Amino acid sequence: MKQFLLIILLATSITSCIQDEALNPEADILALTFPDNSLRTVGVEINNDYIMVYPKLNVNLRDSAITSIEVTQGATYQRISNSVINDTLFFIDVTSESKEYTKRYSIIQSESFPETFGFETWVKPSATFLYENPKDGSLQWYSSNNGAAIAWSKPSKPANEYLVRKINMGGSTAAELRTMEGPGEIANGVTYIPCLAGSLYLGGFNPLTGLVDPLRSTMFGVPFNSGKPTRLTGYYIYNEGTEDFINSDGSRDKNKRDNCSMYAVIYKTDQDVQYLYGDNVANSPNIIARAEVKPEDIRQGNEFVYFEVEFDYNSYKVPFSWNELQDNKYKLSIVFSSSSRGQHYEGRPGSTLIVDHINLYYETSEL
Repeated sequence: MKQFLLIILLATSITSCIQDEALNPEADILALTFPDNSLRTVGVEINNDYIMVYPKLNVNLRDSAITSIEVTQGATYQRISNSVINDTLFFIDVTSESKEYTKRYSIIQSESFPETFGFETWVKPSATFLYENPKDGSLQWYSSNNGAAIAWSKPSKPANEYLVRKINMGGSTAAELRTMEGPGEIANGVTYIPCLAGSLYLGGFNPLTGLVDPLRSTMFGVPFNSGKPTRLTGYYIYNEGTEDFINSDGSRDKNKRDNCSMYAVIYKTDQDVQYLYGDNVANSPNIIARAEVKPEDIRQGNEFVYFEVEFDYNSYKVPFSWNELQDNKYKLSIVFSSSSRGQHYEGRPGSTLIVDHINLYYETSEL
């Protein structure tokens, strides 16, 4: 009899816990797929409130059906048409199980790869934070603003106080990247960020790993099939910060020097490699070629300096293939940072890099 009463009590307790459990307040898209052979990539890039897709030539995703979609537990979603003809295909509204929150995702397509990047157009990629990232044509740049917004967690922080911002230069705008002191300990001690560097790159950003594994949160590379890259050129202004160098453990060194970094990389994707990350963008075995401004060639001053670097194919083992290029196997990234050790949360606060009029040159084939 006692055992029977214990079972009843346990069952009642479990039922009570289930009934009292709060409904899920999250409203996120976890996965999204389109019909087979419609994209140039294996999947899509899911960000905080927008999703980047790379359709194949002459594929219309604006009216295409979604093959599958996965949202957070208990959430519901609704597809909303976009009446404006631009690179936003449509929207998806996700409502949480608790009905407390609704998040609108913009489904954005990137089609052509521009040869020149002028940093004239800046957009606000987050509905929560005020920072801006540059956009050239339909190609969206990412920056360390994405991660800094999470680290600072100050939605009211204005765009001109972020690591990467637009700056007026003689009637046009350029991109200014700055190294700043970090917030220190965040997320209840999960991550320690003593220093934040301004970085700008072509690729994506994974906010889910931004705090626990920052080197894996930055995803370098966008689909590239325009030709065989030969040169990267542009203009820059760089000045090293005057404050003490901050190491990853927070210690300071007045004698340690800082420097910026500027490079491009093309690599081959496969089943295991869809992006390069902060921990392998310099040494991945999938790299085909890199074009980099050497640290010893970087000059400081207040006037723009022209740079021109060739892509080095001889130092890497993966050969370039025209067939693989046309088969959408390659990705390319262009990367700038105000501190070359910024991915390790190191640098001199005040180090500043301004870049403008970036050009990518490549050979084309008759294949």
